[in-house]
Amino acid sequence: MKSYDVAIIGGGIIGITSAFFLSRLGKKVVVLEQGCLATRTTANSFAWINASSKAAQGDYHQLNASGLAGYNQLAQEFGEEPLGLNPCGQLYVVRTKDDTRYHELRQRWQLLQEKNYPTAWVEAKELPNLEPSINVNQEYEALYNFGELCLDAPRFSRFLAEQIRIKGGIVLENTEVLELDISSSGHIRGLKTKTETLAAEKILLAAGPSSAEMLAQLTGFSGFANRFPLNKSPGLLVTTPGLSPRKLTRRVIYWEQTPDLHILPHFSGGWRMGADDTDGVIANDDTAENRRAAAGSLLERARERIMGFPETLSINDCSIGVGIRPVPEDGISIADVLPGSENFFIVVTHSGVTLSPILGKLMAEFMESGTRPRELLPYSLTRFPGFQ
Repeated sequence: MKSYDVAIIGGGIIGITSAFFLSRLGKKVVVLEQGCLATRTTANSFAWINASSKAAQGDYHQLNASGLAGYNQLAQEFGEEPLGLNPCGQLYVVRTKDDTRYHELRQRWQLLQEKNYPTAWVEAKELPNLEPSINVNQEYEALYNFGELCLDAPRFSRFLAEQIRIKGGIVLENTEVLELDISSSGHIRGLKTKTETLAAEKILLAAGPSSAEMLAQLTGFSGFANRFPLNKSPGLLVTTPGLSPRKLTRRVIYWEQTPDLHILPHFSGGWRMGADDTDGVIANDDTAENRRAAAGSLLERARERIMGFPETLSINDCSIGVGIRPVPEDGISIADVLPGSENFFIVVTHSGVTLSPILGKLMAEFMESGTRPRELLPYSLTRFPGFQ
């Protein structure tokens, strides 16, 4: 029987990053991914690395800021290009005549300044110097978070997987985990796949939106499938083909208006875009027809708001993806040992791209030492009914 210090179920960005930091602590790790590495939620993420969207959330803002800092630390070691990092910065743009949203965005800027976050306010006359294509009539001003990044998340995950292999770890794709291997006394000894049983001192479940169903399958307790405090939120994303030689926009941009729109420079050379209301359309009725209609509305918004948008670009030229985002019931991460167990850990979060460096590092420390890091105290399962 093959034996490991830690077995990690799930080869998305959180599972891979946790394995990376565990391998750096000298642990012999194995990652088991049911399909191909980083091809599900990780591949269908907007992949904007930020803490500005959590400005009013206290400790959670700080955790997200630590995730951003973690990427910068990795970039110092490996470089931005191998990791798939783009240090593009981000803009929230708002109409100066929209008094309510303008005031709200100014308040967010003040709050970020108080937290010493790298941010600036951009006046209407200055915005064209940053993004010439979005402020033709100087009707917008912007909150500029110049330290934020976007990420080629599959590339990042594959790079870290190779680092895990260099350290002697194993990354197994197309490997389904069927159940836990449990002794007669109730101790978790490892796990079982279709072809073998693997011994592991500790196990980490990092299965994203499938976490509840996987818990039910692994433990044999079907109640986890509908009682675990996790919701699934679909996100529709449209990715255009390459737009060379004109990129038109350089940064992650959020339009603070109705209907909303957010875009970022995708690593394919085109744009990736989405909006909250189009997510709602497919959440209510996810059909191929609704996906195309919602995607078409995103292109129309981009055409209206970006000068020089290719008039001939149609939805047939673009790819449409839907990422199923795992959202704990209170909106913040879960990072804990399963109550009643000493060696079965779980991590699940909506902010996987931003948080993977810090959650992966903290979970590795937690599993290595057996002592919960202070930073993880707010993210225990015991905050939910039934898990105390």
